[in-house]
Amino acid sequence: MTDFDTGIGDLAERLVTATRTGDHDYVADVLAKLTADDPRTRASALLRDLVDTGARMIRARTRENDDALYTFDVTTEYDEPVHVDIVPPAPRAALRALAASLNRDAVDRDIHAVLATRGTPDEVVTVLVQCLLWTLELRDTRTPAVRLNCF
Repeated sequence: MTDFDTGIGDLAERLVTATRTGDHDYVADVLAKLTADDPRTRASALLRDLVDTGARMIRARTRENDDALYTFDVTTEYDEPVHVDIVPPAPRAALRALAASLNRDAVDRDIHAVLATRGTPDEVVTVLVQCLLWTLELRDTRTPAVRLNCF
């Protein structure tokens, strides 16, 4: 059985675990194979799973309010504001997919997941690694304020 014979959720969990334990060769190999998929449907599905996982972790830290609207402030490491349009397209689309997932907008999440995985294979691997790292950051910190890094 290969990694692609399992569901995307299982694959996402394996990748998160491998990233956490430093098995970077495994992560690189799986992501390289995943991005070789021409329509990149699996890459988009993986990104959706990762942002949905992140959204669940963020919502778990806040009081549930059905009327809440989640947004992000993009800043530098020195807390200087950054206009979101200067963030590279794939990470920007991934961040917007996360916001859509937080706001329970599956259609918008799906659109941005596809946009985030439209680039070259290297760009898609980069954005998937970014989402893996966001998942780890959210698992490793329990503070109510959420800060995600973008590399």
